[in-house]
Amino acid sequence: MASFVEALLKERLWFWLEAVQGFEVEGEVWAGKGRIDLVARTPDGEFWGIELKHKAETTLDSRLYSQLHRYHESGMFDRIFLASPFVDDFQQAFYSHQPLNISIVSQTSQKLAAGIKAEMHSESEILEALDAAFSEEFLSQPISGSPSVREYIISKLGYADFTKKKPITVEQGISELTRARFPTMVGVIHIPLNLDGNSFRDVAAELTPNDAYEPQILREGEQLNRTGEPSFSRREEPWIRHCCWREFGGIPEAHVPNVMDSDRAWRPADLIAFSGSHDPTDAVNDPDTNEIIGIEAKGESSYNRTRVTQQLSELLATETLSRLYLAVPSSLVTDAHSLIKDHGELEKVGLLTVSEDGVLSIDREAARVVPVHDGYMEKYTAQKVGYGEVEIENGKEVVEPFVTNEEAERLKNPDAAAYARQLLTDNSDRADDDGWIRSPVTEPTEPFESEFNQTKVRAYLLSGQSADPYTEDLSQGVGPRDMKEGYVRLTISDLDVDGEKALKFHFGRGSWEGGYIWFGGDVIRQLLAIIVSIKTISGGEVAGQGKLLDLDTYPFDHDRNEPYRLSGASGTEIGLKLLISNIDDGNHIMRIRLGERKNEGVDVSFTEAQWLDLIATVDILLTGTHRELPGSFTTYPRIGPSGKDTWSIGTVIEEQVHPNLPSGF
Repeated sequence: MASFVEALLKERLWFWLEAVQGFEVEGEVWAGKGRIDLVARTPDGEFWGIELKHKAETTLDSRLYSQLHRYHESGMFDRIFLASPFVDDFQQAFYSHQPLNISIVSQTSQKLAAGIKAEMHSESEILEALDAAFSEEFLSQPISGSPSVREYIISKLGYADFTKKKPITVEQGISELTRARFPTMVGVIHIPLNLDGNSFRDVAAELTPNDAYEPQILREGEQLNRTGEPSFSRREEPWIRHCCWREFGGIPEAHVPNVMDSDRAWRPADLIAFSGSHDPTDAVNDPDTNEIIGIEAKGESSYNRTRVTQQLSELLATETLSRLYLAVPSSLVTDAHSLIKDHGELEKVGLLTVSEDGVLSIDREAARVVPVHDGYMEKYTAQKVGYGEVEIENGKEVVEPFVTNEEAERLKNPDAAAYARQLLTDNSDRADDDGWIRSPVTEPTEPFESEFNQTKVRAYLLSGQSADPYTEDLSQGVGPRDMKEGYVRLTISDLDVDGEKALKFHFGRGSWEGGYIWFGGDVIRQLLAIIVSIKTISGGEVAGQGKLLDLDTYPFDHDRNEPYRLSGASGTEIGLKLLISNIDDGNHIMRIRLGERKNEGVDVSFTEAQWLDLIATVDILLTGTHRELPGSFTTYPRIGPSGKDTWSIGTVIEEQVHPNLPSGF
């Protein structure tokens, strides 16, 4: 869900509490142990603390329990509320079992156990404190398969010698366990939201203060014992932003293109408002009747001349706005005027000021320009300015997306085959008389590959054989010590070895299949020289180090097979060769074998599409960036025989003997 949704819900609830309920409201208020989203002061002097949750998957997890209990413990509020479009689970809990949070009980018990190990306290001291702090009703209720909370905690304390948790005192433990109880004191506010999946409906009403569906208090918060009082600040950013939204409506924390060097395609703008259509495409197509208005809001503590200048310049550089304003409290009006006048690049920026009683004034009118871009590219997808990945119901297609340098790299190589065909050459002069390009095997000189930072960049679903001791199909004559025939995953990872590039070829779906080899520098270039000319030579080999499984020697006794694990630092790496040969049998172009014995490693084949994709991938890894890798994939793909990504068909196919690949892959 787009990041603006919670900010929009906050503004809408704030407006309703203020305009309809007659409350004084402030945002992002310090509550003793953290900031709470909204604080409302009622006409009769009560302070309400309100926490917003905007995701459908909002659950009664340990974070939410702890958060609500902390607000209670702060002593700042007469009542506490949870506000969200999605309140069903929370509502149901009030009328059913009001669950304990198992995670809090478990984690706290383990930390208390660590305290026993550290000789901070004893088990008996913990149990005495539990009996003193909690009722028998609390301690005797069943939890997570244990007959009672008490027995559950005792069972966790029994593992004191094995826990790796940071120890806490008994007092801290009692405080944390208190937060495991369902927060019955909390009230519930429902905020309607016309967001169906990723489609935003009735957009104009949702973004207009007076037109949106009103929130509803479904459950009153319990009266609490308030001992303190939260303070409101009318010169800070939340107040400035809210007063702007109250005046203009629109999208708070809106998505705009990120013009800085970053792999993130967008950045948030404090507010994007609309005059005319709420679809940014209309402001590009018909700028005379539609406008996109950008507002950068600053309070006294967030106003930094250098940073403000940079942010305004970046917003102008996006070419997505019809007008741009800087909004500040009245106390900063003189300095803000000076800042704009002192920077020629900001001559088109207007200035809004907000008083402490909420009066918004236009102190400097913004120059009107015609926006060029109505969206931006993010991982091959055009996103709408303001809305990001959220689609406007009946909205128009993006016509002029902003393309960052990073996104341009992603779009650089759409076709692996076209890229690779430019590299095909004849390197037969580098081969011996038998047409084979050789490489000597050397003993491993580097630490294990697991010692280095690595990134998975590409995978392939290849037909062939692999040493897979835990896959068998006796009906097809394949036992534990027989090579599995079917499909084998090859995963290519990019390694940083002390500043030098290296590649890892891992054959198999995990730690107990096939093997891996890794190599760097000139060996990568030799690999590329072999595969680009595989049609003109018999084959070749590249040397590296790694591990492989040998079914003839693999011990099936779990007490003995850990040294054979492929991942991590188990066992030892050895010098290996990757054997690459020309097979051109009508279905495949190239064969790769890791291991020279009959029942070890892998023996797999590449179709032409996979071969060309591998050429493009290796060359780009040598000369470019990960973003330049071919195709339009948002995560690293598993390239199938046809050249398409195959993750959608799952991984079960890698565990079967002679499986049938679904058509089209």
